[in-house]
Amino acid sequence: MNINVLKFGGTSMNDHQTWKRVLDIIRSYEYPVVVVSATARTTRKLLEAGKLAAGGDLTGAKKIAEEIYDRHYELVKNFLDENPHKKNQLILESCDKKLDEKTGLLKKYLDYTAKTGSLEPKMSDAIASIGEQISSYLLAQCGLALDILTQHIEAKKLIKTDHQYGSANPNRMLISQKCGSLETVLESGFTPVIGGFYGEAPDGTTTTLGFEGSDYSASLIGAGVHARTIEIWTDVSGVYTSDPRHIDHARPIAEMSYYDATEMAYFGAKVLHPSTLKPAQERNIPVLVKNIFEADAPGTQIIRESHTNRKVLAMSFKQNMTLVTVSAYETLMGYSFLTKVFAALEDLHLPVDAVNTTEASVTLAIADSPKLDQLTKNLIAFGSVEIESEKGLISLIGCKIAEMKKLNEQIFSSIGETTVDMITFTKDKRILSLVVNENDLIPTAQGIHDQVF
Repeated sequence: MNINVLKFGGTSMNDHQTWKRVLDIIRSYEYPVVVVSATARTTRKLLEAGKLAAGGDLTGAKKIAEEIYDRHYELVKNFLDENPHKKNQLILESCDKKLDEKTGLLKKYLDYTAKTGSLEPKMSDAIASIGEQISSYLLAQCGLALDILTQHIEAKKLIKTDHQYGSANPNRMLISQKCGSLETVLESGFTPVIGGFYGEAPDGTTTTLGFEGSDYSASLIGAGVHARTIEIWTDVSGVYTSDPRHIDHARPIAEMSYYDATEMAYFGAKVLHPSTLKPAQERNIPVLVKNIFEADAPGTQIIRESHTNRKVLAMSFKQNMTLVTVSAYETLMGYSFLTKVFAALEDLHLPVDAVNTTEASVTLAIADSPKLDQLTKNLIAFGSVEIESEKGLISLIGCKIAEMKKLNEQIFSSIGETTVDMITFTKDKRILSLVVNENDLIPTAQGIHDQVF
């Protein structure tokens, strides 16, 4: 059985017209397994409601719940109006009942949050996952209006995780076991539709896989069913040389390796979740990134090994970065000092994007986090600490070592008078990173892209 796992993101799930495109794409596959995100902006709205409830504005929080109900009901009604079918009244009633159930559950969560006065990680995950629970059920129902035998499958039956709320770690072995049930559904002639992003901890509570985690869900399920391909359907035609929303003349990349795609995602590319590719890579499953508005366009194929003649494969960038510089006290030098710095980072689970070290000091580029205040307090015990906020990180991925001299010349000629706070290069990873002021980030990235690509 040649199974294709198809994941559709928030922009693909935006309105009734994109739902029609999504379902037409699904119809073109023999054995598709479908994973969907929440409709565009719904997850952000859900988390906003949770924060309002925690802050005492329960009325405002519940207003958002009502808006989510109204938006989804209108979406389904518009879809059914434009796609007449004898079952449409039953489909609308079923969708309305599910919306009542899920928004009612959301309101209970908001009541609890308002009562406790805080948005606990467990409750945040329960609230955030409502969007995918709604969208997956409604899309499966709308498929019936097009005579597609779509069947909603509850994600918690498949995606098993630990208790790390907000960024749960999947139990890969258990997920593979549970995914066997999907083949039974396919063999019966039905197309499974599953909500991405969330799963279930051992005690039955809801967990999430991190922001944009629906990609990860698709990859985990793809590995579990030994899929022929895992396809990420979005609103751009593949992975680009840089973010086309900000960088003029960014171009799609026809093919790239799992490794380079993962590095792009980690260093800020928005097309893929950073953890997406690991399950696919372990099973050697090609990952395709495609555009629902140009379904016949080739997009980008991500495979085990890929070769390019470019000096640089791609460029990613991140906003909201902070530089932390720690200088050792005279009584603490060398490896002992560096060991303590990185132990402090590990204790707070703070990842570092770029690092520059000497024997007596270290500079770290870290994404803004509420934990930075605590990190600073911990680091003061063995060194003076300087914090520089409002920084941006530019990373050139897949640099060719033989071209580094020419590449450096192009980069620095494009930068001009822009202040560069830190430069790092990793030969093995072929990544060159620069830290600049956040206000200079996009213009600097555009200049580099114009020169290098």
